Amino acid sequence: MNIVKLLLWPFSFIYSLALRLRHWCYDSGFFASTAFKTPTICVGNLSLGGTGKTPMIELLLRYFNTQQKDPSNYCIAVLSRGYGRKSKGVVEASSLSTVEDLGDEPYQIAQSFPANRVVVSSSRVAGMTYLEQSDLGQNLGLVLLDDAFQHRAISPSLSILLTSFHRPFPADDLLPLGTLRDLPSRASSADLIVVTKCPLTLSNDQRVELINRISPSANQQLFFSYLSYEEKWPGLKKVLQIQDCIGEQITLVTAIANPEPLLTYLNANGIDVLHKKYVDHHFFTSKEIEELATIPKIICTEKDFVKLKDSLENLYYIPVAHHFFKEDQIGFYQAISTLQVSKSI
Repeated sequence: MNIVKLLLWPFSFIYSLALRLRHWCYDSGFFASTAFKTPTICVGNLSLGGTGKTPMIELLLRYFNTQQKDPSNYCIAVLSRGYGRKSKGVVEASSLSTVEDLGDEPYQIAQSFPANRVVVSSSRVAGMTYLEQSDLGQNLGLVLLDDAFQHRAISPSLSILLTSFHRPFPADDLLPLGTLRDLPSRASSADLIVVTKCPLTLSNDQRVELINRISPSANQQLFFSYLSYEEKWPGLKKVLQIQDCIGEQITLVTAIANPEPLLTYLNANGIDVLHKKYVDHHFFTSKEIEELATIPKIICTEKDFVKLKDSLENLYYIPVAHHFFKEDQIGFYQAISTLQVSKSI
């Protein structure tokens, strides 16, 4: 253990004690966990971020939207905290909503899936209560709980835990020693565990190594997925093709937890990247936007695009989506079906 880890260890230990006390209060019934009548899927992780929660929420939305026999009969909603938003209380997305109202990720989802309800609330219980009691409550068929794995105030119908290939939770430490915001033992409460951001060349030996390291219980299922980046990059006025950028330097702007997979993708395609990196959920200042406006061409993520599109014209984003490997795809969708998450849909 180096000197930095030695200095941080006491703080990590104290943090672990606080987490254990909190979970003991829930397990003992001192704190209540509410199970709502509407089926819910919790999507989350144990780390600070960078596991691909938003692409997973979008994957689930696409899947369940296509599973409805009559979309007019049932509504599928997303409930998120809305990290970084400027609003307070329970807020539902509308055509008049801004990224400041909802936060960057919920706003991105609301823009991409206008037929689905998107609600933000710092209290998941208040958000669920609002959804069930609002005028569309009787049509509510499923709620996706975004980034809610560590929030035990709601008892979900199904929990999906995400962990990244390059830093799986068993190889991480609690804050501030590592990036874990919850105890690794909490993974036992997940129904499904998905290893995200795997390399396309994932070998069987790598699978076995991660399965052994994560050690899922008999009632858990473990799946492997990867991120797929589109070769057509939408902008405000035109679409940029990836081949247009091969051999030249581009400016990449990111305010996400882990931009490394995107950088790897661009470099593997022969693109020289000048990377302007900001902290996750960063809201750009007027001065920063003025500086970015002087750059002829900016590439970013969709999450950053929704924050910058009203201020910059020289902007394009790279669409990204979760995909499961062939040997995992059928099993994942069968798992969420056999658990009867969508039984009312």
